[in-house]
Amino acid sequence: MRILTSIGCTLALFPLLGTTVQANSIEITQEEAVSPSKAELLQQQQWETKAESLSNNNSDVVAQDDWTESDSVDSQEVENTFLQLQGISTYNFVPNRGAPGLTIANPSGFGSDRGQFFTGFSYQTDTRYGSGENESQDDGTFGFGYAFGNAQKAVGAEISYTMASFGSNRDFGTGGFNAKLHRQFPGNWAVAAGWNGFLNIGGDNDFEDSLYLTTTKIFKTREKLNSAFSRMAVTVGVGNGQFRTEDAIEDGDEGFNVFGSLAFRIATPVSGIVEWTGQDLAIGTSVSPFKRVPVTFNISVRDLAGAGDEPRVVMGVGTGF
Repeated sequence: MRILTSIGCTLALFPLLGTTVQANSIEITQEEAVSPSKAELLQQQQWETKAESLSNNNSDVVAQDDWTESDSVDSQEVENTFLQLQGISTYNFVPNRGAPGLTIANPSGFGSDRGQFFTGFSYQTDTRYGSGENESQDDGTFGFGYAFGNAQKAVGAEISYTMASFGSNRDFGTGGFNAKLHRQFPGNWAVAAGWNGFLNIGGDNDFEDSLYLTTTKIFKTREKLNSAFSRMAVTVGVGNGQFRTEDAIEDGDEGFNVFGSLAFRIATPVSGIVEWTGQDLAIGTSVSPFKRVPVTFNISVRDLAGAGDEPRVVMGVGTGF
Protein backbone atom coordinates (compact mmCIF):
# COMPACT_ATOMS: atom_id res chain seq x y z
CA MET A 1 0.00 0.00 0.00
CA ARG A 2 1.36 3.38 -0.91
CA ILE A 3 2.07 5.78 1.91
CA LEU A 4 0.56 9.16 1.01
CA THR A 5 2.68 11.91 2.44
CA SER A 6 1.61 15.50 2.89
CA ILE A 7 3.30 16.88 -0.23
CA GLY A 8 -0.07 18.22 -1.33
CA CYS A 9 -0.03 20.66 1.61
CA THR A 10 3.29 22.11 0.43
CA LEU A 11 2.18 22.23 -3.20
CA ALA A 12 -1.10 23.88 -2.22
CA LEU A 13 0.75 26.63 -0.39
CA PHE A 14 2.76 27.66 -3.47
CA PRO A 15 0.04 29.25 -5.60
CA LEU A 16 -1.60 30.82 -2.57
CA LEU A 17 1.34 32.93 -1.43
CA GLY A 18 1.48 35.42 -4.24
CA THR A 19 2.12 38.89 -2.87
CA THR A 20 1.39 42.26 -4.38
CA VAL A 21 3.61 45.28 -3.83
CA GLN A 22 2.34 48.61 -2.63
CA ALA A 23 4.17 51.81 -3.59
CA ASN A 24 4.31 53.86 -0.38
CA SER A 25 5.41 57.41 -1.16
CA ILE A 26 8.09 59.11 0.92
CA GLU A 27 6.96 61.92 3.21
CA ILE A 28 6.84 65.45 1.82
CA THR A 29 6.01 68.83 3.35
CA GLN A 30 2.84 70.64 2.34
CA GLU A 31 4.79 73.63 0.99
CA GLU A 32 6.83 71.65 -1.56
CA ALA A 33 4.04 71.47 -4.15
CA VAL A 34 0.64 72.83 -5.01
CA SER A 35 -2.14 70.29 -5.66
CA PRO A 36 -5.85 69.70 -4.98
CA SER A 37 -6.94 69.38 -1.35
CA LYS A 38 -7.27 65.92 0.16
CA ALA A 39 -10.99 66.39 0.62
CA GLU A 40 -11.41 67.25 -3.06
CA LEU A 41 -9.21 64.33 -4.05
CA LEU A 42 -11.20 61.91 -1.90
CA GLN A 43 -14.47 63.04 -3.47
CA GLN A 44 -13.00 62.80 -6.97
CA GLN A 45 -11.53 59.36 -6.30
CA GLN A 46 -14.82 58.03 -4.94
CA TRP A 47 -16.64 59.19 -8.09
CA GLU A 48 -13.92 57.69 -10.32
CA THR A 49 -14.08 54.42 -8.42
CA LYS A 50 -17.85 54.21 -8.90
CA ALA A 51 -17.57 55.05 -12.59
CA GLU A 52 -14.81 52.52 -13.13
CA SER A 53 -16.76 49.75 -11.43
CA LEU A 54 -19.71 50.39 -13.76
CA SER A 55 -17.85 50.77 -17.04
CA ASN A 56 -14.61 48.84 -16.87
CA ASN A 57 -15.34 45.18 -16.30
CA ASN A 58 -12.30 44.09 -18.28
CA SER A 59 -9.61 45.79 -16.21
CA ASP A 60 -6.62 43.76 -14.99
CA VAL A 61 -7.01 41.92 -11.68
CA VAL A 62 -4.43 40.99 -9.09
CA ALA A 63 -4.02 37.28 -8.28
CA GLN A 64 -6.95 36.13 -6.16
CA ASP A 65 -8.66 39.52 -6.77
CA ASP A 66 -11.45 40.18 -4.23
CA TRP A 67 -10.13 37.37 -2.01
CA THR A 68 -7.12 39.53 -1.12
CA GLU A 69 -8.08 43.18 -1.56
CA SER A 70 -10.42 45.63 0.17
CA ASP A 71 -13.22 47.34 -1.76
CA SER A 72 -13.14 50.61 0.22
CA VAL A 73 -11.13 53.78 -0.46
CA ASP A 74 -9.15 54.44 2.74
CA SER A 75 -7.19 57.45 3.91
CA GLN A 76 -3.81 55.86 3.13
CA GLU A 77 -4.84 55.29 -0.48
CA VAL A 78 -5.90 58.94 -0.76
CA GLU A 79 -2.63 60.06 0.84
CA ASN A 80 -0.60 58.03 -1.66
CA THR A 81 -2.49 59.45 -4.63
CA PHE A 82 -2.23 62.97 -3.15
CA LEU A 83 1.55 62.72 -2.99
CA GLN A 84 1.80 61.15 -6.44
CA LEU A 85 -0.01 64.16 -7.92
CA GLN A 86 2.73 66.34 -6.46
CA GLY A 87 5.30 64.67 -8.70
CA ILE A 88 6.94 62.32 -6.23
CA SER A 89 9.14 59.82 -8.08
CA THR A 90 10.86 57.96 -5.20
CA TYR A 91 9.07 55.09 -3.44
CA ASN A 92 9.64 52.59 -0.69
CA PHE A 93 8.26 49.23 -1.73
CA VAL A 94 6.70 47.22 1.11
CA PRO A 95 5.14 43.76 0.61
CA ASN A 96 1.53 43.11 1.55
CA ARG A 97 0.36 40.29 3.80
CA GLY A 98 0.06 36.86 2.24
CA ALA A 99 -3.35 35.50 1.33
CA PRO A 100 -4.98 32.67 3.31
CA GLY A 101 -5.28 29.50 1.29
CA LEU A 102 -8.08 28.46 -1.04
CA THR A 103 -7.28 24.74 -0.70
CA ILE A 104 -5.41 22.34 1.59
CA ALA A 105 -3.83 19.75 -0.71
CA ASN A 106 -5.67 20.27 -4.00
CA PRO A 107 -4.28 22.58 -6.68
CA SER A 108 -6.37 25.70 -7.28
CA GLY A 109 -7.05 27.56 -10.50
CA PHE A 110 -4.98 30.55 -9.29
CA GLY A 111 -1.21 30.64 -9.26
CA SER A 112 1.95 32.75 -9.09
CA ASP A 113 3.46 34.67 -12.00
CA ARG A 114 5.65 37.65 -12.99
CA GLY A 115 8.99 36.59 -11.54
CA GLN A 116 7.83 35.38 -8.15
CA PHE A 117 9.88 32.94 -6.11
CA PHE A 118 7.98 30.76 -3.64
CA THR A 119 8.85 28.14 -1.06
CA GLY A 120 7.09 26.03 1.56
CA PHE A 121 7.59 23.39 4.23
CA SER A 122 5.12 20.89 5.69
CA TYR A 123 5.17 18.40 8.56
CA GLN A 124 2.78 15.57 9.39
CA THR A 125 2.47 13.78 12.70
CA ASP A 126 1.82 10.45 11.01
CA THR A 127 2.09 9.05 7.51
CA ARG A 128 -0.82 7.09 6.12
CA TYR A 129 -0.62 3.51 7.51
CA GLY A 130 2.50 4.58 9.40
CA SER A 131 1.33 4.14 12.99
CA GLY A 132 2.15 0.46 13.35
CA GLU A 133 4.95 -0.88 15.51
CA ASN A 134 8.51 -0.20 14.21
CA GLU A 135 7.16 2.05 11.46
CA SER A 136 7.93 5.75 10.96
CA GLN A 137 5.13 7.93 12.19
CA ASP A 138 6.11 11.45 11.18
CA ASP A 139 7.73 13.06 8.16
CA GLY A 140 8.07 16.36 6.34
CA THR A 141 8.36 17.82 2.87
CA PHE A 142 10.04 20.87 1.40
CA GLY A 143 9.51 22.64 -1.90
CA PHE A 144 10.45 25.75 -3.86
CA GLY A 145 9.73 27.20 -7.26
CA TYR A 146 9.78 30.12 -9.67
CA ALA A 147 6.87 31.70 -11.56
CA PHE A 148 6.84 33.77 -14.74
CA GLY A 149 4.45 35.02 -17.42
CA ASN A 150 1.31 37.07 -16.77
CA ALA A 151 -1.89 35.25 -15.78
CA GLN A 152 -4.10 38.31 -16.32
CA LYS A 153 -2.95 39.20 -19.84
CA ALA A 154 -1.80 35.83 -21.17
CA VAL A 155 -0.68 32.77 -19.16
CA GLY A 156 1.15 32.39 -15.87
CA ALA A 157 3.59 29.51 -15.40
CA GLU A 158 5.19 27.80 -12.40
CA ILE A 159 8.14 25.40 -12.20
CA SER A 160 8.80 23.85 -8.79
CA TYR A 161 10.58 21.02 -7.02
CA THR A 162 9.11 19.13 -4.06
CA MET A 163 11.26 16.98 -1.80
CA ALA A 164 8.74 14.35 -0.77
CA SER A 165 10.47 13.02 2.33
CA PHE A 166 13.14 13.82 4.91
CA GLY A 167 14.07 10.13 5.10
CA SER A 168 11.48 8.70 7.48
CA ASN A 169 9.72 6.43 4.98
CA ARG A 170 11.92 6.63 1.86
CA ASP A 171 15.37 7.85 0.77
CA PHE A 172 16.23 11.39 1.84
CA GLY A 173 15.78 13.86 -1.03
CA THR A 174 13.30 11.75 -2.97
CA GLY A 175 11.04 14.09 -4.90
CA GLY A 176 9.99 15.49 -8.24
CA PHE A 177 9.68 18.52 -10.48
CA ASN A 178 6.24 20.01 -11.13
CA ALA A 179 4.80 22.36 -13.77
CA LYS A 180 1.63 24.46 -13.79
CA LEU A 181 -0.01 26.80 -16.34
CA HIS A 182 -2.83 29.08 -15.19
CA ARG A 183 -5.04 31.88 -16.50
CA GLN A 184 -7.20 34.43 -14.67
CA PHE A 185 -10.46 35.83 -16.04
CA PRO A 186 -12.77 38.69 -15.04
CA GLY A 187 -15.20 37.80 -12.30
CA ASN A 188 -12.69 36.27 -9.84
CA TRP A 189 -12.31 33.08 -11.83
CA ALA A 190 -9.20 31.12 -12.83
CA VAL A 191 -8.27 27.83 -14.48
CA ALA A 192 -5.05 25.80 -14.36
CA ALA A 193 -3.49 22.69 -15.82
CA GLY A 194 -0.52 20.96 -14.23
CA TRP A 195 1.80 17.98 -14.17
CA ASN A 196 3.20 16.96 -10.77
CA GLY A 197 6.28 14.74 -10.79
CA PHE A 198 7.05 15.03 -14.51
CA LEU A 199 10.72 14.43 -13.62
CA ASN A 200 11.59 12.49 -10.47
CA ILE A 201 14.63 11.91 -8.28
CA GLY A 202 15.22 8.93 -5.99
CA GLY A 203 12.52 6.35 -5.31
CA ASP A 204 8.83 6.54 -6.07
CA ASN A 205 6.89 9.49 -4.75
CA ASP A 206 3.15 9.78 -4.25
CA PHE A 207 2.65 12.58 -6.78
CA GLU A 208 4.67 11.06 -9.62
CA ASP A 209 3.09 11.54 -13.08
CA SER A 210 -0.03 13.27 -11.75
CA LEU A 211 -1.87 15.30 -14.40
CA TYR A 212 -4.72 17.62 -13.43
CA LEU A 213 -7.10 20.27 -14.69
CA THR A 214 -8.71 22.56 -12.11
CA THR A 215 -10.81 25.71 -11.85
CA THR A 216 -11.51 28.08 -8.94
CA LYS A 217 -14.28 30.66 -8.62
CA ILE A 218 -14.41 33.23 -5.80
CA PHE A 219 -17.87 34.47 -4.79
CA LYS A 220 -18.51 37.72 -2.92
CA THR A 221 -20.95 36.79 -0.15
CA ARG A 222 -20.72 40.15 1.66
CA GLU A 223 -19.76 43.57 0.35
CA LYS A 224 -16.80 44.35 2.62
CA LEU A 225 -13.76 42.08 2.72
CA ASN A 226 -13.25 42.63 6.45
CA SER A 227 -16.76 41.34 7.23
CA ALA A 228 -17.05 37.80 8.58
CA PHE A 229 -17.52 35.17 5.86
CA SER A 230 -17.20 37.83 3.14
CA ARG A 231 -15.86 35.49 0.42
CA MET A 232 -16.33 31.89 -0.63
CA ALA A 233 -14.02 29.99 -3.00
CA VAL A 234 -15.08 26.84 -4.86
CA THR A 235 -12.47 24.63 -6.55
CA VAL A 236 -13.33 21.66 -8.76
CA GLY A 237 -10.89 19.54 -10.74
CA VAL A 238 -10.02 16.19 -12.29
CA GLY A 239 -6.72 14.37 -12.13
CA ASN A 240 -4.96 11.01 -12.16
CA GLY A 241 -1.94 9.82 -10.18
CA GLN A 242 -2.18 11.24 -6.64
CA PHE A 243 -5.88 12.15 -7.17
CA ARG A 244 -7.03 8.55 -7.75
CA THR A 245 -8.89 6.49 -5.16
CA GLU A 246 -6.96 3.94 -3.14
CA ASP A 247 -8.73 1.11 -4.96
CA ALA A 248 -7.69 2.56 -8.32
CA ILE A 249 -4.07 2.80 -7.14
CA GLU A 250 -4.08 -0.83 -5.95
CA ASP A 251 -5.64 -2.01 -9.21
CA GLY A 252 -3.22 0.00 -11.35
CA ASP A 253 -6.07 2.02 -12.85
CA GLU A 254 -4.59 5.17 -14.43
CA GLY A 255 -7.96 6.85 -15.00
CA PHE A 256 -8.95 10.32 -13.84
CA ASN A 257 -10.85 11.12 -10.66
CA VAL A 258 -12.71 14.17 -9.30
CA PHE A 259 -11.42 16.38 -6.46
CA GLY A 260 -12.79 19.59 -4.94
CA SER A 261 -12.43 22.22 -2.21
CA LEU A 262 -14.68 24.74 -0.46
CA ALA A 263 -13.09 27.68 1.38
CA PHE A 264 -14.67 30.48 3.42
CA ARG A 265 -12.94 33.76 4.31
CA ILE A 266 -13.80 33.65 8.02
CA ALA A 267 -11.93 36.91 8.69
CA THR A 268 -9.50 39.04 6.68
CA PRO A 269 -6.42 36.89 7.46
CA VAL A 270 -8.19 33.54 8.06
CA SER A 271 -9.93 30.99 5.87
CA GLY A 272 -11.59 27.70 6.74
CA ILE A 273 -11.37 24.87 4.20
CA VAL A 274 -13.11 21.55 3.56
CA GLU A 275 -12.00 19.36 0.66
CA TRP A 276 -12.13 16.00 -1.04
CA THR A 277 -8.66 15.09 -2.31
CA GLY A 278 -9.83 12.30 -4.59
CA GLN A 279 -8.97 9.78 -1.88
CA ASP A 280 -10.33 11.15 1.38
CA LEU A 281 -11.84 14.05 3.30
CA ALA A 282 -9.78 16.86 4.86
CA ILE A 283 -10.66 19.92 6.94
CA GLY A 284 -8.40 22.75 8.03
CA THR A 285 -7.62 26.44 8.33
CA SER A 286 -5.19 28.80 6.63
CA VAL A 287 -3.88 31.99 8.28
CA SER A 288 -1.80 34.95 7.08
CA PRO A 289 -1.33 36.78 10.39
CA PHE A 290 1.23 39.47 9.50
CA LYS A 291 0.22 42.66 7.72
CA ARG A 292 3.65 43.28 6.16
CA VAL A 293 5.12 39.77 6.01
CA PRO A 294 3.86 37.47 3.21
CA VAL A 295 3.75 34.23 5.21
CA THR A 296 0.85 31.78 5.30
CA PHE A 297 0.33 28.96 7.82
CA ASN A 298 -1.86 25.90 7.20
CA ILE A 299 -3.05 23.27 9.65
CA SER A 300 -5.41 20.47 8.70
CA VAL A 301 -6.67 17.03 9.62
CA ARG A 302 -6.66 14.53 6.75
CA ASP A 303 -8.05 11.02 6.15
CA LEU A 304 -11.22 11.78 8.09
CA ALA A 305 -13.27 9.31 6.06
CA GLY A 306 -11.01 6.34 6.76
CA ALA A 307 -8.55 6.04 3.86
CA GLY A 308 -5.70 5.60 6.36
CA ASP A 309 -5.51 3.74 9.65
CA GLU A 310 -6.50 6.95 11.50
CA PRO A 311 -6.83 10.71 10.90
CA ARG A 312 -3.54 12.61 10.81
CA VAL A 313 -2.51 16.22 11.40
CA VAL A 314 -0.62 18.07 8.68
CA MET A 315 0.97 21.50 9.20
CA GLY A 316 2.58 23.76 6.64
CA VAL A 317 4.11 27.21 6.17
CA GLY A 318 5.01 29.02 2.97
CA THR A 319 5.98 32.36 1.50
CA GLY A 320 6.46 34.06 -1.84
CA PHE A 321 8.21 37.21 -3.04
